[in-house]
Amino acid sequence: MWQTAESADNSTVLDLLTQLSDHLSMIRSWELGGHSGEPNDNGDPWDGVLITDFATWDDLEAYSTDPFHEKIVQQLLPMVRSRAVVDFVREGEQN
Repeated sequence: MWQTAESADNSTVLDLLTQLSDHLSMIRSWELGGHSGEPNDNGDPWDGVLITDFATWDDLEAYSTDPFHEKIVQQLLPMVRSRAVVDFVREGEQN
C-alpha cells in the first residue's frame, strides 16, 4: 500500500507499477488498484495497493532483488510519502 506524495500523481505510480507484471515472470498472480471514493470518518485513505503472489519464498526473493524491480522502486520512492509491505504465507500453503 502507498500514499502518494503531494508532488506526485497517483496515475504515474500506477503506471510504473504496471510495468513490473510485464517484466517479472516469477509473479504467480497480480492485483493492482488505486483508491476510489472520497476520504471520510475512517481517516486518510491509502492511494493504492499492489498484491503479488509467488509460488515460493525464493520467487519472492528473486522479485525483490531483480534489477528491473529495483529500478522501478528507485523511481517510485520520491513519489510516495508512506508505504507498507506485508509478506506472509497463506494458511494451508507452504513455501
